[in-house]
Amino acid sequence: MSSSRQRLLDELQATLTQAVADAILVQQAAADRLGLPLQDFKCFTALLERGSATPGELVQRTGLTSGAVTRMIDRLERAGWVRRTHDTVDRRRVVVEPIHSRLPEVEPLFAGMSRGWNAALSDYDEDQLRLLLDLFGRMRLLAREQAAAIRDA
Repeated sequence: MSSSRQRLLDELQATLTQAVADAILVQQAAADRLGLPLQDFKCFTALLERGSATPGELVQRTGLTSGAVTRMIDRLERAGWVRRTHDTVDRRRVVVEPIHSRLPEVEPLFAGMSRGWNAALSDYDEDQLRLLLDLFGRMRLLAREQAAAIRDA
């Protein structure tokens, strides 16, 4: 591998690592503004992405213990961010759903980020955008695999 390529790879990895750290700062600021612990906010946004999840799925998604997830769901439910429902197929199974009427409180916090992303991405053509989608999809999968490996070690 050429030294030029290695420098670019090193710079890209460092930039991506810092971008993740910066994204966590944005999430923390939003969570603080909403009066939520960061983990609770991340749970709410994960539910928005998925639509709903069982507590067991949230354990897998967050890496928290089942007791910690139960307490988190309790807090979010008391604060009006989520609701527990019963699965329509298996009534014994609990499903956690986000309360979508809370979105107007969240969306303005990310409006500036959305505008900035749109501006930053406006210079890329569709093929380049597909490449970025592929890259970030791979990075997300890798991050989840590594989080699981670290937890299991």
